[in-house]
Amino acid sequence: MIPGLEGVEFLPEPEDPRMLSTIDPGAPGYPAEAYGMPTEMDPQAWKEADAVKPRKLPLNLPWGLWMLVGLIIALMVSYSSIIGYLDEFIPESEWAYENSGIRALNADGYSGKGVRVCIVDTGIDTTHPDLVGVNLVGFRDFIHGTEGSPHDNDLTQSHGTMMAGILVANGSFVGAAPNVQLIVAAALGADGGSGSEVAVADAIEWCWTSMGADIISLSLGGKPDLVSTFGGRTEGAVSDALDNGVFVVAAAGNHGGAGQDYPDVTVPANVDGVIAVGAVHRNNSLWQFSSSGSPTNASGEMRIWPNQKPEVVAPGVEIHSTFVSERTGATWSRSDGTSDSTVFVTGALALILERYNGNPGLSPTHQGDRSPIQLVKAALANSSEPGVFQEPGEHHSRSGYGSLNADSWSDAVGARL
Repeated sequence: MIPGLEGVEFLPEPEDPRMLSTIDPGAPGYPAEAYGMPTEMDPQAWKEADAVKPRKLPLNLPWGLWMLVGLIIALMVSYSSIIGYLDEFIPESEWAYENSGIRALNADGYSGKGVRVCIVDTGIDTTHPDLVGVNLVGFRDFIHGTEGSPHDNDLTQSHGTMMAGILVANGSFVGAAPNVQLIVAAALGADGGSGSEVAVADAIEWCWTSMGADIISLSLGGKPDLVSTFGGRTEGAVSDALDNGVFVVAAAGNHGGAGQDYPDVTVPANVDGVIAVGAVHRNNSLWQFSSSGSPTNASGEMRIWPNQKPEVVAPGVEIHSTFVSERTGATWSRSDGTSDSTVFVTGALALILERYNGNPGLSPTHQGDRSPIQLVKAALANSSEPGVFQEPGEHHSRSGYGSLNADSWSDAVGARL
């Protein structure tokens, strides 16, 4: 039996039973609930709802059909080599890097060199072939209280590994900023959604106090609630980072559309200095579950430009990235959500910081000086591509100031320095 195909079954096509398809009824999907998405977005639920009971093949098949079965079996024997070849093409999200303006900056020679980025997520599996050469300068597991060998706590979804791939993959595809100095804090557990308030807050603090991160990327979030313990500790940790000149990029959340039960973007994307990121499709239309922002903050004060929520939207639908499955050996998977779009903005910001490295305008003069962050956010608001019926710099409660254009954002930062 070929590794990874132990559970495959044959399913005759309804329109022509002579044609057989191979299916794996046990293939993992994406539990929507773990990432704050409505359960109807769970592909596993679709699979169960649309399941078709396989029919057994009769033994008295025409000799021609038996030849077809033999051909399919022969094809299966060479399946692993075919996948090895197709891997170069199937998990293709190059459009996202092109549409967001990231490839334009890459073409100018920027790759994130010298910039420290800390991803707080489920961890990272550096055994993936596209991540073996990653410049990982720090790793700590805040769930188990350990350091040492990097790993991903999420053995089912590889959420952290997928987010890292969008940023630093360098093999079958190239991430947004493959040469950053990467720091990974594993603060979420096995389901990608479990993480204590203490673990997340401590991870954020560790990123900049111990590891000197320039950017903290948070593809996570909790429900904005004035009495939420998650909000208190996490918001405090994020505010401390911002007061010390650290940029924070966070997911706006996956609770948008009809019946949204969140009053605002998620915590800590709701913090004023944070860049909150929503998600768009390939055609730049807004993803239906991208969360809306409130015109007021948690204290009831009106948010003002350029800190209205969310600030920007970026590619976040049908994004393919690095994935590790111990059961099937799969190395690729697809993801939808503001987690993905967050990393594109993180990568774009890393390229900008590399371009203007050493410029005093991007360095705070004292603790509490957020002027460099405000400068970068103002440039983002003015450079984002506005949606339909939206003027440049005008804010929308779901699409922010518009879609990410990393190249224009970079030039806008330079014009303000």
